[in-house]
Amino acid sequence: MNPIRFFLLYLILLPAGLHAQIPWGRYSQSFKEGAMDKPETVALILAIPKENNSFWTVKESSDRFTEFARDSAMTRIRPEGAVARTTFDTARAQFFLHGVNARNAADYQFRVVEYPSKRVVVPWQAITRFTDAELSKVSGLPQMAYLGGYKTSLGKMLIVDVCRRATGAIVATNLIARESIRPVVTGIYASPDLDIFLQKLQYPWAKTRTSRLTYSLDGLRLPATNDNLVYVLKADIYAKTQLQYRLLHDGQVIRPWGDNEYDNSFIWLNKAEPGTYRLQIRYTAQPQHITECGFTVEPAWYQTIWFRLAMGGILLAVTALIVFVLLLIRQRAKTRLEAVRKQKAKMEMQVLYAQLNPHFVFNALSSIQGLVNRQDLKAANDYLSDFARLMRESLSNGSKEEVPLGRELQMMETYLKLEQLRFGFQYAIDVDKQLDVFGNNLPPMLWQPLLENAVKHGVASLQEAGRISVRVTRLADNLVVTITDNGNGIPSLEKTGGYGLPLTRNRIRLLNEINPEQPITLTFAVNRPTGTEAVLTLTHWLA
Repeated sequence: MNPIRFFLLYLILLPAGLHAQIPWGRYSQSFKEGAMDKPETVALILAIPKENNSFWTVKESSDRFTEFARDSAMTRIRPEGAVARTTFDTARAQFFLHGVNARNAADYQFRVVEYPSKRVVVPWQAITRFTDAELSKVSGLPQMAYLGGYKTSLGKMLIVDVCRRATGAIVATNLIARESIRPVVTGIYASPDLDIFLQKLQYPWAKTRTSRLTYSLDGLRLPATNDNLVYVLKADIYAKTQLQYRLLHDGQVIRPWGDNEYDNSFIWLNKAEPGTYRLQIRYTAQPQHITECGFTVEPAWYQTIWFRLAMGGILLAVTALIVFVLLLIRQRAKTRLEAVRKQKAKMEMQVLYAQLNPHFVFNALSSIQGLVNRQDLKAANDYLSDFARLMRESLSNGSKEEVPLGRELQMMETYLKLEQLRFGFQYAIDVDKQLDVFGNNLPPMLWQPLLENAVKHGVASLQEAGRISVRVTRLADNLVVTITDNGNGIPSLEKTGGYGLPLTRNRIRLLNEINPEQPITLTFAVNRPTGTEAVLTLTHWLA
């Protein structure tokens, strides 16, 4: 591709109230050398927003231009010296055709092709739009054909061709490639080198001494006395809105994304507190591409952790000496009160357990009486034998706060066996294989009133058709005992007329007061659609 020169026209914007097809003064125009010398010269004018000018020093050319120049199938049908420009933002590139107006537009047509895919964006079509009087006034150019605005995705290029209708020969071509751009840091200046930076800023063409220090983008460590840190970028930024940055201190955002404070190609940070910082920089033209730098500000001696620990230790020792005596007195009083409360709760629970035993004995004797009345002496003798064993276990556990799960399961089996002799129902006890029945404990006889309700109010009337299921499962570190029957359900669990359920609820309340870290809950589901389900959950009881 032959070298060409580009002319950038920077014109004053129109006064408020006047509008051209595009704000001509905000765009940079590129065209072939000599194209504007004669009004009849047919030449494409490419106009892109001026903000793109800032990055031409970084990426003025494109790999797509080189690829296009080597593609003989593309170049042999086009004239030499095509205008080629890179663009970076998402704005549309505007195309005008000098030398073509409403009088001769019928002699020409244009198209737009994407490269390298060669996808036709706009097929060959007639020229029907022209610059208005306002744009002609602002640009100082005669009426021209307006071909429209077009854009492409990153890494791709658009080819705009103009040809004569009569011959089909392409007479003008423009290339516009959208390139990726991210901030590049070319220099870092701290307080000791601030004078060097200011000299370069004031006299960029002058020869100045270089920085005395070498800084890295990520391993920069600054003393607490450093008040200034300047990052210089490789770009010709002229508006603060073109550059944005965000600052994080020890992982926390202390300055969210926002425009730079200066209309220039540097970011100036000052008075940074001790800590670790991450500086994230991006151009508003392509905010998805972020450059990140890191630096650390060392603390002053009086800000070090050792100094703070020493001072804190002295203050803490003095305060602790005063507080310790007060806390000791308060804690001893609190411990005495807590011991009295727990002792009271244990005594109340023992009273409840003592009340529960006669209640259980009464129900058992009633069952034996029923068997004797039916002249079923063998069943009565078996019942008495199992009842004696059950009473011995009950009396043995009466003074214990907890008993192994395995012993409770044996008592549960004996109890259900006794009631089965009387009412003839079927039962099943299912224990989770993950449970260690001898290594895990629970309060004795909590289940008994629940089973009694399942028998008395659930399956007693069903006789052999009655079913009782007991499931002992592990749910995380919770022990769950579920007792289910297939009876008709209990209309009101609180109005059964018995003492077992209220006594059990009171026992649970007292147990929760003694050990609030392992609360016990009791819930019921009635008529689901038939029967009752009682769920006893011992929270955090399993290791």
